[in-house]
Amino acid sequence: MKLSRYSTALMLVVFLCAIFAGPARRERGSAFTASASGASGAFGLTHKLSSGLFGIPAGATSVDWAVVNNSADRQLIRVTVYKHNLVLGRSEVAPGPLVITLDPTRVAHNAGGVGAGQPFAPGFYYEVVLETDDLNVLPMVNFWQDSGNTPIPGTLIPASAFVEIK
Repeated sequence: MKLSRYSTALMLVVFLCAIFAGPARRERGSAFTASASGASGAFGLTHKLSSGLFGIPAGATSVDWAVVNNSADRQLIRVTVYKHNLVLGRSEVAPGPLVITLDPTRVAHNAGGVGAGQPFAPGFYYEVVLETDDLNVLPMVNFWQDSGNTPIPGTLIPASAFVEIK
């Protein structure tokens, strides 16, 4: 099976997080740690923010979400991207829910490719959901026109567009 460069890069990030995200690393104040977790509601995070539904704009090669921790404290968050199908309903987009511990002023993100065999495909609706205890953790979604993370003008979904659903 041939992997895309996005899949290979994502596997490398998860591998490195697994190596460096042990308890000793967290105690020293790492920028963030991440893990994939399918456990829904396991942490009891108090706020659930949704981007609302969005489609993939023409010319997009990647969908990127990011969060910044503008809180004074380290925050545990979970980010899940959903694909909405009018017939089959909602399903999680690979790599599934990401549970992240994020230090103050730090940013975490994940980007997925667009096209056949990639996490995102034109013709479907998608949604990014952030779960957090602190509303000073600010999310965003943008769309890249190339693999050099060049955003497509006018496609940003800013933090102010996210709505609380919980």
